[in-house]
Parts: sequence; structure tokens; C-alpha cells
Amino acid sequence: MTDTSNDPSYTPETREVSEVKQEAKGLSSEILRVIGLQGEVSKPGPGVSVCGEKDADKFYVIHHPWSLTGAPIEDMKTAMTRLKEELPKNGWKIASYGPDKSPSKSLELVADSTKKKYSVNIHLYDETGNANPNGPKSKIYVDLISACFQVPEGKTVDQY
Repeated sequence: MTDTSNDPSYTPETREVSEVKQEAKGLSSEILRVIGLQGEVSKPGPGVSVCGEKDADKFYVIHHPWSLTGAPIEDMKTAMTRLKEELPKNGWKIASYGPDKSPSKSLELVADSTKKKYSVNIHLYDETGNANPNGPKSKIYVDLISACFQVPEGKTVDQY
């Protein structure tokens, strides 16, 4: 999804923060269902962030980062392929899929849901080559973010 926060022609849709947060939870649950692996999912839920240069009292985005650890790396690789195949069936358009630009060339999937106005960036971090047994664990990291929205008339983002 293009960065709508700096596009002067984009008029943010007016929606309740709680409604957009609930929608983000649902989309994250859908992505987890497609991943289809048992493991440990990080706990923090969706949060409110500023929307670029727009008035922080009236405009917001919902940001929901989370991760899944504890599954075998081969299963995680299969899950990334499954995401690439299944997300388009659920209204997502795959923007890119392949190694990212990091030195480790982590597998990355970027997808947009223009109907629901969200983007997701999913990385597979393969830590199997890490010699430290107490070091980072392999994980699928999901970063879900909404388009810019506006709170209803008479409300401020701080009220949420």
C-alpha cells in the first residue's frame, strides 16, 4: 500500500479507533491461521501510531507487530510459501516476495489489502546458524499497519 500519510490527495476515512484495532486483530488472526503452525505468539496487541505529518490529535494508524517462534524452520519456510499462495485468496495483493536487502537475505513477503486499507510485511528470520543456544530463535515476524484514519468529529486520538 502506498504511504497515504504524505499524499495530499488522500482523504483519510473517519473511523473509531477501537473498530480499526479490532479489525487489525482479525486480520492478524487470519494471517496466523494461514501460517498454520503451533508455536509461541508474542502478546502485544494493536496500538495507535501517528499518521505522518498529520495532526496527531485527529489522525492515526493502527500498528500491530507480532511474531511466532518455536516451530521448526522447515515448517516456517513452508508457511511463508503458504502465505504467498493463500493471502491473495483472502483479498491481499502480494507486492513482493523474496530475499530482503539485509545481509542475511531474510525471506520477506509484502502484501496490501486495498479493500481493508492495510499493509503487511512478513519476515522469516532463520537463526538456525546461530552458534549461541541462548541466542535469538528463528521466527516469523509480522508487521501489520493500517492506512491513515481520522477520528470522528469531537473526538481526539488521546481519548483512546
